[in-house]
Amino acid sequence: MRMKSLVLGLAALLMASSAHAQDPGVTDTEIKIGDVNILTGPASFIGRAVSVGSKLAATEINEAGGVNGRKIVIATEDDGYVPARSFQALKKLIEVDGIFALNGTSGTANVLAMMPLIEENNLPTVVTTAPSELIYDPVRPPVFTIGARYQDAFFGQLKYIHENLEPENAVYGLIRQDDDFGVTVEQGYDRAIKELGVKDGIRLKYKRGTTNFSAEVVQMRAAGVNVLANGAIIAGAANVLSEARKLGMDLQVAAVWSEDMPPSVKLAAPAGYPYLVADYVALNDEATDAFHKLAEKYLSPDEVGAINRYSYITYVGLKVLAKAMEGCGKELTRACTIEQLRKIKDFDTGGLTAPISFDNEKQLSGTALKIYQLDPATQTFKTLVDFTDYSPNE
Repeated sequence: MRMKSLVLGLAALLMASSAHAQDPGVTDTEIKIGDVNILTGPASFIGRAVSVGSKLAATEINEAGGVNGRKIVIATEDDGYVPARSFQALKKLIEVDGIFALNGTSGTANVLAMMPLIEENNLPTVVTTAPSELIYDPVRPPVFTIGARYQDAFFGQLKYIHENLEPENAVYGLIRQDDDFGVTVEQGYDRAIKELGVKDGIRLKYKRGTTNFSAEVVQMRAAGVNVLANGAIIAGAANVLSEARKLGMDLQVAAVWSEDMPPSVKLAAPAGYPYLVADYVALNDEATDAFHKLAEKYLSPDEVGAINRYSYITYVGLKVLAKAMEGCGKELTRACTIEQLRKIKDFDTGGLTAPISFDNEKQLSGTALKIYQLDPATQTFKTLVDFTDYSPNE
């Protein structure tokens, strides 16, 4: 009898250990959420903004009592925007820190580098900063993506220019990176050319890291381009506009959503072009005002100064993840969280994005975009079009 009790006791202990091993990162009082992020290098202002968004969401959730009584703890690792480092960073978060889920995920190539670890550990993951088709197609069960397609962002902007700004003798042109990201930009441009029936003047590619665009802009002027799909980003996008201004080109410009961040605007605004940006994140309304008030309540002035669009979307990501974990009650597991994420429908983000829904075959939410226009003098944006879905009817 004593032997039987001992065996049963050992079996119970092994079962408990096994259950614990399947669900690391959860104690009676805490849930540990991982964040692989760009905290060093030229793009570190993106990573700082991401961290601010995660911290603010966690603070707000914890102030309200946590997730079923458990407080959220954020564990952050720097990847320097280098995919190989992203893999090592997530490996450390899983094996050393013992995270339960992942919210901050760096760029597209970085998420893809981490994907084997995400799938192997069935790690609930919300991707907010890299809404690439490479992330959500094919669908990986633990991965949920928020964001619009670059294709739809460029199509929406060029459609707006065609229908509302009506440039005289319009000749469209494209400049984009020679990589997968650039391909998605060109797909949106190509759709606009075909559906709007406008003149395709020239398509140019450049290597990532290019800083001198004088030759490309001369080619655009020779082609008569006066509507530009500017697929360059941050310093590159600003350099394209600067060269165009030197040549006195009259341009309507569509840009990547990275160009609505304050550091990008500071670089690009001196060229004086009131360029458009399509973004799945709100930039300038009651939702962002409320966000800043909340940030001023809980964060340092330095952290408040780091806020940009990536803060808003990462905040939303953690709130959605918390909603899913809450649905599991006290018996919080990764499998349950993934199942709850699949049920998310019309989650209200307070206007920071369109409502979030993951109850679709791609586990992708947020195809709706706002279109903004820059005022170069004040370096602020006005809203031209509220959240609208520009995805094709397939």
